[in-house]
Amino acid sequence: MVDANGYVAVCNQRAIDLLGLPPDLMRSNPSFEAVKRWQMEQGEFGTVTEDLLRAIKYEGIHVEILDYDRQRPDGTVLEVRTNRLPNGGMVRTFTDITTRKAAENAIRVSEERLRLALQASRMAAWELDLETQWVDRSENSMVLLGISSGPAGDFINRVHPDDREIVTAFWSAVRSEGSGAAEVRYHSPDGSQTWLALRAERKDDNRLIGLTFDIADRKAAEEAIWRTANHDPLTGLANRALFQARLNEALTNAGISGASVGLLLLDLDDFKDVNDTLGHAVGDLLLQEAALRLRSFVGEGDTVARLGGDEFAIILADISAGSEATALATEIVDALCAPFQHEGRALSTTVSIGLATFPEHHRDPVELMKDADIALYRAKEQGRSQAVAYTSAARETMEHRVTIAHDVREGLAAQQFVPYYQPKVSLVTGRIVGFEALARWNHPTKGLLTPAYFGSMFAEQAISIALGEQMIRQVAVDVRSWLNQGLECGRVAVNLSSAEISDPRLADRIIRILEDTRVPSAHFEVEVTETAFLGRRTATASSILNKLHEAGVSIALDDFGTGFASLLHLKQFPVDHIKIDQSFVRNLISDDSDAAIVAAIVSLGHAMGMHTTAEGVESPQQAARLREAGCDSAQGYFYAKPLRGEMVPKTIQSWFPTGKPEL
Repeated sequence: MVDANGYVAVCNQRAIDLLGLPPDLMRSNPSFEAVKRWQMEQGEFGTVTEDLLRAIKYEGIHVEILDYDRQRPDGTVLEVRTNRLPNGGMVRTFTDITTRKAAENAIRVSEERLRLALQASRMAAWELDLETQWVDRSENSMVLLGISSGPAGDFINRVHPDDREIVTAFWSAVRSEGSGAAEVRYHSPDGSQTWLALRAERKDDNRLIGLTFDIADRKAAEEAIWRTANHDPLTGLANRALFQARLNEALTNAGISGASVGLLLLDLDDFKDVNDTLGHAVGDLLLQEAALRLRSFVGEGDTVARLGGDEFAIILADISAGSEATALATEIVDALCAPFQHEGRALSTTVSIGLATFPEHHRDPVELMKDADIALYRAKEQGRSQAVAYTSAARETMEHRVTIAHDVREGLAAQQFVPYYQPKVSLVTGRIVGFEALARWNHPTKGLLTPAYFGSMFAEQAISIALGEQMIRQVAVDVRSWLNQGLECGRVAVNLSSAEISDPRLADRIIRILEDTRVPSAHFEVEVTETAFLGRRTATASSILNKLHEAGVSIALDDFGTGFASLLHLKQFPVDHIKIDQSFVRNLISDDSDAAIVAAIVSLGHAMGMHTTAEGVESPQQAARLREAGCDSAQGYFYAKPLRGEMVPKTIQSWFPTGKPEL
């Protein structure tokens, strides 16, 4: 305490200790000026003391409190209070508030950290009064949400209409269960739509405290991951996984609503030719263009998918009847035929479509897929570039094929397939000039089977190649046996299927078998149909036939005149032998047109240096007419039915020049 004359009247021990004042000086009732000088020398409170002294002397007699604090060199924080007394003196109190200041500073730092954390993580804190529906929100809520503290409806109004019930259900769940979470779509302050997550806990019966934070980036990442997992990266279409999920969903919904579902499976015809001739980059462009065109045919609730390679699928999720799917499939076939331009070149492809519908066909998604796949197979089998609807008869045919395929594989493993030989007879000399080896199946329960039963398996490449190699090897063994007996068997022909002719290693295998069995190539012939020269097989077939021709193997063109090959192919490929199809020979005597065709084929063959053989000769009149036309040789039941291999030596030995074997 300082009196009106400016002397220190009271200074307790705590003040001496807290301020570090010299005890002797303070006990001597020093003047305030003396204390001031000492403090200035020590660097403590000099300016403040001078201001206070001036206030005491000149500012009248009334009470005024000045509150402030000072940080001392040792880190202590003092709160100083000065009260002027009516008599002109003053009372000064000093309070150590170091602990309080540390606590206040910690709270301030914590609040600042929370503010920065909320701002950096795009979060807003809030407290909801469930009775008043009033929400107190953190300062950054205006930036994040476009609203500050206010009625709960301010937030609800910005939530996507479809998600508003989620918010009210979320509040109810937190109130009843103590905590909860939800995610909703929200119209952000800039007008765009974003995603928000809500987390909250119950504070008491009527108050909730929680956080709202922006999860747009997480949702975008989830969407990107989902698209990667469920979409084809090249075309952007649904992939097989998403397609399967959508098909299940469509069938479930249709079962409830009574609507129909159409399923279309599509294959781009001869797409491999584009990749092989123009490159995969152009092939990718063709796939993208096909995807773009397919999208234009479907509605919002439908699905277009790329299942892999050149295979696509379409789910028509809500149609009135199967006829609607059939009509759309026909339109798609026409649309994909239209060419598109790429670097000045017109590119085009055709498409084969198999379609099945629910509930007309199967209700199970796996079975419905099988239905559409069977229909697609039929579309390809019938010439491609068309849409074919599933039928139960087609499924029976396919299941029969599967059964036969299984049995054929077992038959191949058991060496049950053997060649039967039909003689080819010279129409000039009547002697045997060769044989055609025909596949027969010694079935353990069904007996001897012809290709009429198992011929569909020739379209299966793996089976066809295995069967063909087994036949060629057995034929070569038989020919070697006949030659060892001194028999002249001429050229023995083996039929090559279209699947075999697609195998680039075929020629090497045949030549190796002939070498292994020591059969001269002059005694061997291969027969191919005109389909070997068409489509993607052309280049492979050309390479195979040229290699065989160079090795001395004769090349025969079977069923001439019934396929799609042009006369140019006779010039381009190494054909040595033309076989006139039996369809022209059958009515040779009664139909002048057939007679003219036969004469023309014979004349063409001779003009090009090719041997001609007529198939299916069944009467002496047919043989005579063929002889008159200049045909070189013939085969058919008139001469002999196909023979087991062990019967060939006796047949050759007993054959008369008249063309009739000795009985």
